[in-house]
Amino acid sequence: MKKAARVILAIMLSIPFLFMVKTTAIAAENEDIVDYAKNFIGTPYKWGGTTPQGFDCSGFLQYVFKEFNVQLPRRCADQFYQGESVDRNSLVPGDLVFFNTNNQGPSHVGMYIGNNEFIHASSSKGVTISNLDMSYYKTRYIGAKRYLNNEQVKSAYAATPVKSGQIGTVYVKKKINLWQRDDENKLTFVRVLNPGETYRVYSFDNLYGGQYNLGSKLYITNMPDYIDYIPVP
Repeated sequence: MKKAARVILAIMLSIPFLFMVKTTAIAAENEDIVDYAKNFIGTPYKWGGTTPQGFDCSGFLQYVFKEFNVQLPRRCADQFYQGESVDRNSLVPGDLVFFNTNNQGPSHVGMYIGNNEFIHASSSKGVTISNLDMSYYKTRYIGAKRYLNNEQVKSAYAATPVKSGQIGTVYVKKKINLWQRDDENKLTFVRVLNPGETYRVYSFDNLYGGQYNLGSKLYITNMPDYIDYIPVP
């Protein structure tokens, strides 16, 4: 009985750790969508707006998520009633947060960006960043939904037409370096690739532990913990 109790206790103690690891991984992979959304800070509010010329709250998020191959419903209420429900204490960057601002159900939405903050298209300030603990939003908060995940992004990208010579795609899971090889076969660092980015692959070689060629002599080293390779069927 004592042994069984110790096993049960060990399992119970491990659950918070496993949850923390999963949450941390999701947060890291969603940093890029937060950075992209911040590009539109200051964009004016426009009722029914869905472009950088002017956004409403749901139109702003639909535009941002489309860049990452995730199609959100157009209306705020529809965005609320779909997606995976998330507890307030489990929020990670990329989750949508919803508010009841007119006593008629979900009427305003933003995207959580970490540190208890969210980015949204405010009717008074345009695209801006606010804190969930501001009295106005704290008393009107009604829940959160998660739409962005690895499988959605990979599936959406894989469904796009294959270009001539493509042998597959590489999906970036963790930040890695992109290299370019010159005519003398020397590699030069080009830039950092961010989680969530996806690239077409045109060849593979066994140098440096294996390299995926993205075209124009650009290469990603084969690191399973950092990338997923999706071959063309």
